[in-house]
Amino acid sequence: MNRFYPSVLTTVALVFILSGCSSPTPAAPLPTAAAINTSVPGIVSASVVVVPVSKSEMGFVISAPVKEVDVREGDKATAGQTLIILNAPDLEFSVAGGQAALRSAQDYAFLQHYARKTLIGSKFVSANGAPELRQKADSQVVQAQAALESAQAALAQATLTAPFDGTIVSINVVPGELIQTGQVVAVIGDLTHLQIETTDLSERAIAAVHIGQTASIRLKAFSQDLTGRVKSIAPLGVESKGDIVFKVTIELDKQPDGLMWGMTGDVDINTK
Repeated sequence: MNRFYPSVLTTVALVFILSGCSSPTPAAPLPTAAAINTSVPGIVSASVVVVPVSKSEMGFVISAPVKEVDVREGDKATAGQTLIILNAPDLEFSVAGGQAALRSAQDYAFLQHYARKTLIGSKFVSANGAPELRQKADSQVVQAQAALESAQAALAQATLTAPFDGTIVSINVVPGELIQTGQVVAVIGDLTHLQIETTDLSERAIAAVHIGQTASIRLKAFSQDLTGRVKSIAPLGVESKGDIVFKVTIELDKQPDGLMWGMTGDVDINTK
């Protein structure tokens, strides 16, 4: 018995040592975005977001303090409606000066073209200004008109107007704030016409996607799937999380009530 007991201990120890030296079975790798995009034959899947068909991040091409903000977030705006005005007195003075210069040039031209009666002998004869004076006066009117239009165009840069009918989604400035050139001061979107855009459609799956293919959209905010068709495919991919992805735009067959900009979900595009 004394001889058997150590041998058993030795055998058990060897088993524990060998078990400790063996490598654990590696865990299965998580599926990548590309794998998800192509997991079902004939179906390309991707994450999506709801966006307006028309949207614009607006700013100014000049720098000046804000004079007026005529809209608030959530307001409806029509194309051409004034949204924000900058305080630009120098530009306003230039327009006023241009208007005065044009009126002066027009008055001078009128006098040169006006037929004045002159007594020659016993008769009154109508005569205009000398031809060279009339030509000079007309040229001055043209120059003054061009200068005024230039000043008006410069002043127009101090007024931000809506580029299309839509809803003011955000206003990022207040009166008195100094605006920098190119700064986004407001965002507008046409919330009556929304569409779907993919956010992670991999380059490994994009070759199977074509315009006109049907799509089934599952949004987190809706219990029922929406349907649509591929409207456009971005010709240039962008890098996202180490992969190249392409934006695919899907036009909805019907826009449901309650659909909002920024909602997210998934889409299955039928590539058969």
